[in-house]
Amino acid sequence: MDLSLTGKTVLLTGGATGIGRAAAEQLIAEGAHVLVADIAAEPLAELVASSPQGSVATIVADLATAEGCARVAEAALAFEGHAPDILINNAGIGKIRRLADVSDEEWHRTFELNFFATQRLCSALLPHMRARPDAAVVTVISDLAQQPEPTFPDYSPSKAALANLTRLLAKEFAPDIRVNAVHPGPIWTPLWSRPGGYLETIEGIYGKKGDEAVAALVADRGIPLERMGTAEEVASCVVFLASPRASFVTGSALGVNGGTVGTVF
Repeated sequence: MDLSLTGKTVLLTGGATGIGRAAAEQLIAEGAHVLVADIAAEPLAELVASSPQGSVATIVADLATAEGCARVAEAALAFEGHAPDILINNAGIGKIRRLADVSDEEWHRTFELNFFATQRLCSALLPHMRARPDAAVVTVISDLAQQPEPTFPDYSPSKAALANLTRLLAKEFAPDIRVNAVHPGPIWTPLWSRPGGYLETIEGIYGKKGDEAVAALVADRGIPLERMGTAEEVASCVVFLASPRASFVTGSALGVNGGTVGTVF
């Protein structure tokens, strides 16, 4: 299916790895021109090297700071000489821990990246994006915005705030800009597989290794599709909502969670 994204300009945050990287690759394949912002310089360079020439540009920035967001917004407005047609907010951070273990500084850091980065970019860019035809915003949130878990005490509230912001912006900028969200469940990305990632944590919780620990998590969640999702599966939904094919969709929250949001641990 042609998603009518050829020539569209996109700002994508958190696009160096995982869901963001998969979304960048799918957007490029659809003919979009993508500016990817992330704090990780090396994976960004790899994305450029593996993409068709001229299809992607990158900016290294810490979106957990107001200064970093301002730099990215300025770069997005200059990218193709106009405001982006599409803004995809994907940058975020999360850590498995308990409420008593989260310091005030960590609460602030989580909200700065998970909530305020999106709020700052939307505030800076959406007034300009109103002039773009078929303008759209998609924010990658989490199923934990709908059903929080004690093991993500700062992450869940930050994502719930994003869900509320999505609905607010959808009303504020209608009919000029569509604003939607994707809510992934457990998705296999480097956040899980890297050393010190989520997999090691759940191995300790369940007393199982590798696939057996993942299976225990899936069983605890009661996921009807009986597996974790992939970055590509989430990215496909993000790209669809960003495209003119979703022209009558705004203020929506699309769950990409295998059929459930459930408590765990």
